[in-house]
Amino acid sequence: MKKMALWLAALALLFSFATGVQAEAKPVTVWIGDERLELEEGLQPLIEQGTTLVPAEPLLEELAFAYSWDEQTQAATGTKEGLTVTLRMDDPVAHVNEEERQLVVVPRLVKGTAYVPLRFVGEAAGYEVSWNGENRAVTLEEDEPSVGFLWKAENSGNTVYLLGSIHVASEAMYPLRPEIMEAYEASDILVVEADIRQANVEANRQLVVDLSAYKDGTTLKDHIAEDTYKKLVQLLKENGMEETAMDAFKPWSVSSTIDYLTTLKSGYDAGIGIDAYFLEQATESGQAVVELESIEAQLRMFDEFSPELQEQMLTASIEGYYAEESSLEQLTETWATGDEAQLLALTNEAAMGEELYKAMLEDRNKPMVEKIAGFLNGEEKNVRFVVVGAAHMLGEHGIVPQLEQAGFTVTRQ
Repeated sequence: MKKMALWLAALALLFSFATGVQAEAKPVTVWIGDERLELEEGLQPLIEQGTTLVPAEPLLEELAFAYSWDEQTQAATGTKEGLTVTLRMDDPVAHVNEEERQLVVVPRLVKGTAYVPLRFVGEAAGYEVSWNGENRAVTLEEDEPSVGFLWKAENSGNTVYLLGSIHVASEAMYPLRPEIMEAYEASDILVVEADIRQANVEANRQLVVDLSAYKDGTTLKDHIAEDTYKKLVQLLKENGMEETAMDAFKPWSVSSTIDYLTTLKSGYDAGIGIDAYFLEQATESGQAVVELESIEAQLRMFDEFSPELQEQMLTASIEGYYAEESSLEQLTETWATGDEAQLLALTNEAAMGEELYKAMLEDRNKPMVEKIAGFLNGEEKNVRFVVVGAAHMLGEHGIVPQLEQAGFTVTRQ
């Protein structure tokens, strides 16, 4: 019986081995949308460490890049409007518009042909890349551009485009749809709530310190409930911070810090928010930038909130940090789909009572509307591209309804 068991075990091993030798793996295919990437015979995709490598030239050309090869540096480069991707053979660092990107698997020469990581190139070009293990197929689908919230108003030869912004974003929100970019490119002046490029100016940095910290000898612990403080301490410890790290600061400032931590944890970045994106475009082109408010005005607004509201904000930020579904995800999805009803619902949900609603929306929207109306009635005959937080756009005190009430025709684009 023992010999039989050993025989059966040996047979099983033999069968598995034989199957592995005889069953030839199905070749990998690459699809760009519904079109198969055609490769010359003998230049088929390779899989290394779970990464698909393909010949650089046919891939880049199929993705509408102009392809070039530098024999001296052994680098394959693809270039198209606004985007350059360079991969050097056997180098774990690639470059996208001169920005360094780390590679999991290095590009390499195979029989004199440059092979590059398919997913890296596809995602750099703005495609969503997926793998079907059953069919051994890699598919590249163009990302659907975000719809966003764009309106247009015209009067007396002046044009104002109104773009509802999200101040923090993820790469998934890009690219923006062509109509948004065309509106921006047609504009003479970029208008924003506050020019965040000035945030690191010494005067603004000092203002943050002056407004956010206690100067009367008290600490945060003296101004919030014991339970709230305990929850904050736990959160700080989880992030490798001292439990007293926030003691010198007021609740509104601590709330902002926690929101920042939540942003990072959720994979979002203020550096690629919609307003930041267009400010970067303006910096590169030298376009004029005008503020509707200022960093100082926004900071002073927070500092003037009642102690009760500040603690409410802090509590909400702590709860938001631990929430299973980030409110940022909901907001991003709403922005991507351009759903006005959902935007209004999220705006009302975030208002947290009369004081916050009045300060954040009602009191701020009125002077913004007055300035925008001034643009439309001005004698300059300019095209302005106005980027304001999406929450300011709709509702009873929204910018769009107020402009309409003032007699302007505002159309969704």
